[in-house]
Amino acid sequence: MTKIKTVDHLASIKSYDGVKPLEIIAKELNIPVAEIIKLDGNENPYDPLPEVIVALRSLKNISFYPDTLSSNLIQALAKKENLEANNFIISSGSDELIELLIRAYANPFDTVLSVSPTFGMISFLTQVHGIKYVTVPQQIVKTESFAHYILDEDQFLDVARRSKIVFIARPNNPDGNVVSQKFIERLISLPILVIIDEAYIEFSNYKSFAKYVPQYENLVVLRTFSKAYGLGGLRVGYGIMPSDIRKVLISIKQPYNVNIAGQKAAMAALSSPLVKQRIIEMKKIRAWFINQLKLLQNQYKNFWIHPSEACYVLLTFESPKVPKNLFEYLYSKGILVRHYSSSDMINNLRISIGLQEKLVKVIDEIKLFLKGEN
Repeated sequence: MTKIKTVDHLASIKSYDGVKPLEIIAKELNIPVAEIIKLDGNENPYDPLPEVIVALRSLKNISFYPDTLSSNLIQALAKKENLEANNFIISSGSDELIELLIRAYANPFDTVLSVSPTFGMISFLTQVHGIKYVTVPQQIVKTESFAHYILDEDQFLDVARRSKIVFIARPNNPDGNVVSQKFIERLISLPILVIIDEAYIEFSNYKSFAKYVPQYENLVVLRTFSKAYGLGGLRVGYGIMPSDIRKVLISIKQPYNVNIAGQKAAMAALSSPLVKQRIIEMKKIRAWFINQLKLLQNQYKNFWIHPSEACYVLLTFESPKVPKNLFEYLYSKGILVRHYSSSDMINNLRISIGLQEKLVKVIDEIKLFLKGEN
């Protein structure tokens, strides 16, 4: 029987591994689901917004297909951002928009550029479509307690001039760093498509680039309801972009890409005053958590903390052995954090910001682990 071969470039692509469902992990560890501390996916740690619960309970006509453009949600977002409705497109998470933009604007001979390390879906989706993916590696600089990734901006701009599309996550995932507005302005001045992924902008003290979209023909801003709004399981994202780019993406997207539940939940979340309150609380918890990590760092001196403008904190260790063993130790205790296997990230662990009472246990367990290492 003849085996049908895939297209050639797919043979070298490593699949993108999502996080395991809690039920499977609970069974593996023989721990109740309620006792697992999940800090590996940068998800919102709070219960669903009350407004979202009410909206989902009131769902009707689910036998009908949803509005293909999510028109009501677009109108609400346009009002919130003080922009025109024809600057918005709704998507199944911001991941869908990353893929649509690559499909629409990158030819096989073009180059997609980003930094490393950064959000893995950018490289994954670029390679899935057989497009050349290039990164400019950031250099890590360590001080007494903290570490920072530093980008050579002139080098990046030089590579950008030979690229078709540039992706910049701002704040960056996995470290939570924010590149300067001046750097983005220099990028936008080039004849390339500049895409700013603002999945975590609500947790940042820096301003969004959304208001600048009408001023440029080559600027796209991506956002999501997965993080600040706590709708990760419903997969709703959106893009803010020039109307010409929006028209292109609408012409190639699947017609019913965001379901009725996602559209209603996102509308309800936008109206909730709890969102702002929870963001303020998470920023306070982040500052507390970093301070607790600093106390541990001052004692054991074998890791560095990345200051973060997002809902996670990245730790860089002296050697890859320590984060791997720490990850396994925490996992055995039902604490899930993000461990990396890629060569540029093997010395790192990323910990999402959760509820403070959960993070107290995380600090205690890290302390016990580090004590045993010394």
